[in-house]
Parts: sequence; structure tokens; C-alpha cells
Amino acid sequence: MKITKLCLSSLLLATLGVNAFSADSLSSALKNGKFNGEFKTVAYDVDKTTSKESIVSLGVMLNYVTAPFYGVSLGMRVQASSSPWANSAEKAFYKGDLYGPGAVLEEAYLKYQVSKTTLKVGRQFIKTPLLAGNGSRIVHESFQGVTANIKDVAKTRIFVGYVNRYLTRTDFLEGNAKTRIGNFDKNVFMYGKKYAYKMGDGLWTILLQNQSVKGLKLTGQYLLLKNATTKTNAAMGDISVALAQAEYKLPLKGLPVLLGVQYGTSNVDKDDTRSGDLLGLKVATKYKGLMASLGYVMDSNKKGMLSGVGISSNWAYAGDIIGLENYNKDTDALSLNLKYKFAKNIMVLGRYTDYITGSTSPVNGAKDLNAYDLVASYAFMGKLKGLSVKVHYENVDFDTNPVTNYRLYVNYKF
Repeated sequence: MKITKLCLSSLLLATLGVNAFSADSLSSALKNGKFNGEFKTVAYDVDKTTSKESIVSLGVMLNYVTAPFYGVSLGMRVQASSSPWANSAEKAFYKGDLYGPGAVLEEAYLKYQVSKTTLKVGRQFIKTPLLAGNGSRIVHESFQGVTANIKDVAKTRIFVGYVNRYLTRTDFLEGNAKTRIGNFDKNVFMYGKKYAYKMGDGLWTILLQNQSVKGLKLTGQYLLLKNATTKTNAAMGDISVALAQAEYKLPLKGLPVLLGVQYGTSNVDKDDTRSGDLLGLKVATKYKGLMASLGYVMDSNKKGMLSGVGISSNWAYAGDIIGLENYNKDTDALSLNLKYKFAKNIMVLGRYTDYITGSTSPVNGAKDLNAYDLVASYAFMGKLKGLSVKVHYENVDFDTNPVTNYRLYVNYKF
């Protein structure tokens, strides 16, 4: 918290100092800022053996970023959510992701750009393998902290960040009698334990990516939660997650082939069940509009692991799209993806995932699980440019109590 306030105060003082000498220029920066927004409609339907729940949620996002002034710009994004037709059962069922009425200031940051380095202070959306917000629902996940994105070294990216607050989609974790839109707090989502932990004294991460060798992309990231606790404030010590990944495009003509290997590991000081690791392998290719990939991941036989922080920190090469718990011990997964672009604005994706579990390691309560995903999207052109539609069907074939998900997204960006 002190680090965030100190950096934010420094940037504000710098901006105010420049303002004293160049008020007209600062005024121009404000007037020439960029404004955009988005209207969202999300409709979900979940069919289970014993129940069926549906919901329609509406949302709006408004985003404004000033023009840079001596390298400094201000960004703000407001999001609002409503589910006007939801009944009490639907509100309870979707309180973790889609039912959370209200508005939230998701982004409010000062950004300083110099050369190819960007410094951000405040509330911001972050997307790295181990620290990644998700924007698939009405409300984007977001983070509060300080980040530096450095690209001054040729073919290299260095990302360093400190976070002390995390924006959940809704605030159902706080025990409110009436669930509302999410707020910035210390609860964190981590695949493997979901919302089991709080970040304690904050979160640090560093990411290194390099593409100096033609066709080879190397990625390494480390994330540390200092003095984490449980939701009931029981001390858990430090939580660390590390990822190393290498992807190489073979220099083949006519049919490019990508080979990938990844290794992830996590450690929780006072939860040995999540101090495990994962190995992943991937092969992918594309031909004209068709892209195909096959991924396989192997978890430790004795311990599960944590993926990172944020719902989009699901970096493993294999797993279904909706995101079941595929970081459990003794659980391997295989995913086959086929994606075809009929045109620039039309896409169809199919994915088959087979979860291969040990005798004592069920996935989400099932020992045998296959998932089938089908996604299709269409972006309108011409006078309706900005309007897009996406449908997602997923059948999760458990050995007991199968689940079918139907999802519809209608967005208009302006």
C-alpha cells in the first residue's frame, strides 16, 4: 500500500508541476483524450442432472485515456452491471460471476511512457501468464498496484509488478446478505484452490520473455504472495508460483509447426498439498484459415499446484475452456483444438479435453471426465461495425451428474 501511494503521489506531483508552467498543453491533453465504451449482454444456461439455472446480465463499460503530456497520461474505466430478470435462485447460483449489480471504477491509473518503457500506478488491467485478469463476464477482473513494462532491450520484454488489491467479479466472498458488484480487496482467485487465500502483504511478480533466437520464444515468470492468509485469516506464510516455457517454430515451408514445453511449480508454506508441479507439452500447426493444436499436461502424482492469480492465469497447455480444476494431483489432461477462420470476422473453435485421473484424485468430484467445447463468433461489418456475437456450448461428461453449459455474448463497442 505504501509503495503504491508513494509512486502515485510522485506522478501526481510531476503532473501538477508541469501544469503550473503549461496549463494550455495540459488542457489540450485532456481535450484530445480518447473515449470509448462497450455495451454487453451475457446469457448463461447451465443444465445439470438435478437442476437448471439461467440468467441474463447487462453491462456497460466506459473508458477514457488522456493524450500523453510529457509522457504522462491518465486512464479511467467504469463498469456497471445489472441482472434485471434474475430470480432468487438464479441470483444465488450466479453470485460468483454474473450476478453482482452496481458500478465500479475498474481502472484509475497514471501512466508514464519513456522510450519503450511504460510505468503504471493505480488500478489497472494486467495480462501475464501468472497474473492475469479475465474479461469474459460483465465485469473485468483488475488489480491495484504498480507495474513496469520494459521493452527497451531488443526482442525482450521485462514486466515487474507489485499488487496489493484484486477486483473480483462480485463481492459474494465478503458475506454480504445482498451480493453486489465486485470491489478491490485481498481475496485472490488461484486455480487449484480458487478463492481459498488472501494476499496478505501484497503480491510481487517478474516476467522475462525473449525472442533473440529466430523462431524461439522463451518465457519465465515468478510470482510471490507475502504472508498470505486464508479467508478466515489463518496464516499460510508465503505462496510462490513459477513458470518456465519454451516455444519453437520449426523452419518448415508450407506447413508451419510449433513445439512447446512448459514447467510450472508452486509452494505454499503451510499447505503442502499445493506444493506440487506440472509439465506440459504442445504441438500446433496452421494451414490457411485452419489452426490445430494438441496439448498434454501431467501433474504431480502426490501434490496439486496453484496456477497464479486471476481467472485468466490458466496457462496450462491442456484444459477445457470454462476452466475446471485441472491443477490437481495425479491429474493429467489432453486437449485437441481445431480453429477455423472463414473470414476475418467469422471464427469457429472446437476443443476436446480428456481428464485422466488417478484412482484417488477425482476432478471436480468425478473420476472420469471429458469436456467438449464449441465456440462460434461473428463480428458485423459496415454500418453495424462494433457489434459482435459469440456462442459457446460446452458439455462436461462426468461419470456422474454431467453438466451442459450454453453461453451467449452480444457486445457493441463504440
